Amino acid sequence: MTIEYLLMCILFVVIGTLIGSALSMLPGLHVYNVIGFFLLFYFTAGLVLDSMQMVLMLIGMLVSYAFVFTIPSIYFSAPDDSTMFVLMPSLRYLKEGRGHEAVVLIATGALIGVIAITIFVPLFMGPLAIVWSIVQPNIHWIIGAVIAYMLVSEFPKDFGRHKNPLHGLKEGWKTILAGYLTFFLSAILGIIVFNKTIIPADRAFQGLMAPLIGLFATSSIILNLISKYEIPEQNIPKSIDAHPREIVHGSVAGASGGLFAAFLPAVTAGVGGYMASHAFAQKGDKSFLVSMGASRVVYYVGAISLFFLPTLHLRRGALAMGINLFFTPESVQQFYMVDMGIAIAGVISFFMVIYASRFLATRIYRINPKVLNLTVLGIVIALVYFMTSWQGLLIMSVATAIGLIPVLFNSRRSHCLAVILVPIWLNMSGISLGSLFGLW
Repeated sequence: MTIEYLLMCILFVVIGTLIGSALSMLPGLHVYNVIGFFLLFYFTAGLVLDSMQMVLMLIGMLVSYAFVFTIPSIYFSAPDDSTMFVLMPSLRYLKEGRGHEAVVLIATGALIGVIAITIFVPLFMGPLAIVWSIVQPNIHWIIGAVIAYMLVSEFPKDFGRHKNPLHGLKEGWKTILAGYLTFFLSAILGIIVFNKTIIPADRAFQGLMAPLIGLFATSSIILNLISKYEIPEQNIPKSIDAHPREIVHGSVAGASGGLFAAFLPAVTAGVGGYMASHAFAQKGDKSFLVSMGASRVVYYVGAISLFFLPTLHLRRGALAMGINLFFTPESVQQFYMVDMGIAIAGVISFFMVIYASRFLATRIYRINPKVLNLTVLGIVIALVYFMTSWQGLLIMSVATAIGLIPVLFNSRRSHCLAVILVPIWLNMSGISLGSLFGLW
């Protein structure tokens, strides 16, 4: 490998990071949707481009998304499936004039997650392969256990004591049943989407875009539109008052949850981080925000790192599957090239998200929240229509109605992830329910 080739590889990482950072500022746009079009263009345009450099550019886009999508999640309240868990603490920070502080905490966790991936994954090549050999035959059982945990965890509710026992019983079961209804409806939607191509066939690789945006992004935007709140002037602190113990605790919990999600199909960063926060007895908003930043990055970036790991070549995530269409990892050298690309993209993305947050924090309070949310809603609808046509808008509308149930009844929004978890679990368990819904 020559110095010129190495410099070109670094250049492509930087280009991908800058492109990904710019696109990640658009609320509701997932990097996988963009990468799908990049791959389509790469395959059809006959570009003469070194495959490794193409890989590094895509990795730069993925890493930057894992960092920068924090901005629309917090300032525009348009989360995706991996940031919905962080929405309530960060939205509270925003309403207290501490939105930039929330961004810095999440970005700190994300940077620590990148450091953990680039250092520890190469050190534990052998043990990771052993763990996978144990986990692989039992994936369907593990996903089933995750689903069961999500459902059971809906139960701990404390609504206080009521003079009328029946009223207390009603209040206690209302949110629980709303959560289960959300899970059931999301599961049905997922089974339909996974088994029936509703959107145009040439856009089939964007099949999950509309339901995920409806469940998580548009439902949150509609809640903002019907709520009465003002975005106060944001404070830009010179330092973040977080104890090192909170940073370490959050980082370890988040990285553990992210790695768990990166190993398993269907389990996302939000679910992994949520389960890890319970496992590590996590308390406090600051530790939680750090953990979700770490979990998100380890989930997205860890999946591609495991794909290039010489002892595994584990295909997890849409990027790994897309890269596998034109590139097959063959050497340890390629793994370390990817490791280098992740580190460079992580450092650039960290500063990008910090500076972008500072820019927005000094201006966001001047914007009318209703106008802001209507603008964001318009952008999201336009993106869904552009990528999935009117059929995607129809799916998004149904998903939005489902996503509003936990918002209005104060149940866990994690149940919306049944749209992914249940179809994949059924498929891996050899259970077919498609005929039940007339899908074949």
